[in-house]
Amino acid sequence: MKKSRKVKKKTEKQQTQVMKQALKKQKTLSAFVAFGLAAVITLFAASNSFGVPSHEDISDIDARVDMELLAEAVAEIEKDMYSFDFEVDDIRHIKVFNADNKLVGEVSLKGNEVIEDKDLQVLVNRSEFLSNYGTTAIYRISE
Repeated sequence: MKKSRKVKKKTEKQQTQVMKQALKKQKTLSAFVAFGLAAVITLFAASNSFGVPSHEDISDIDARVDMELLAEAVAEIEKDMYSFDFEVDDIRHIKVFNADNKLVGEVSLKGNEVIEDKDLQVLVNRSEFLSNYGTTAIYRISE
């Protein structure tokens, strides 16, 4: 009977040792997994922030890229605008009124034309400029 008790004690001792070894292996394995996970997270974080130290810098870069794209678009539109040959008739209308507010003369001029009618030119020279509305200039002779 003594033997069976001794055998039983050995097995308990062996079982305790086996459990301690298994626990030690489990702790070691958990430590390696935690270390590996920490390394992977650190590598991903480092690769995502490489060259850009903060979130503010990313928005600055985005704003700069947006401004460059906008400047290129504006330059292209301006180039296209000036490549078209616009023929706009620059017509000026001149109306001359007397002191009674009656129309005494009017003329329409294109571009850099001048008043060729001598009588109308005298009326414009004697009158005062009152107002300009769009392409129409209004003069009045005060007597």
